[in-house]
Amino acid sequence: ALEKFVKSLLHRLPYMLFISLPLFALILKLVYIRRKQFYYADHGVFTIHLYIFTFMTLLLIMSIERLEKILNRQVFGYIIALLVLGLFAYLYMAMRRFYGQGRFKTFVKFLIVLVLSIVMMAVLFLGLTIFSAVTF
Repeated sequence: ALEKFVKSLLHRLPYMLFISLPLFALILKLVYIRRKQFYYADHGVFTIHLYIFTFMTLLLIMSIERLEKILNRQVFGYIIALLVLGLFAYLYMAMRRFYGQGRFKTFVKFLIVLVLSIVMMAVLFLGLTIFSAVTF
């Protein structure tokens, strides 16, 4: 039963990511609410760009993990850690370039976006887990 539940949960994970996309754009809209030149659609386009980059990086990470299992080398763990840190650095740099604000202001907003998106993903994952438990 547990294996069936986990399979059901993993099968619904893309739905969670799909639902999170407009919510992440909403977080950006709220964080940059005083920047009137950006519409919700602008934040949505930025979010799609960010998600595509994240998915490509995750694909690379999964490929490296497979290679690590095949070759049994520990050095790949460091490469994966650098890629994960690179995702955070990329988000900061993308926010700085797209929204055109200073380093400090962007860093503060980056931290706010990070915390709010982690809370959002946790709530979505909890909802997905409950939904999977009820329907499996």
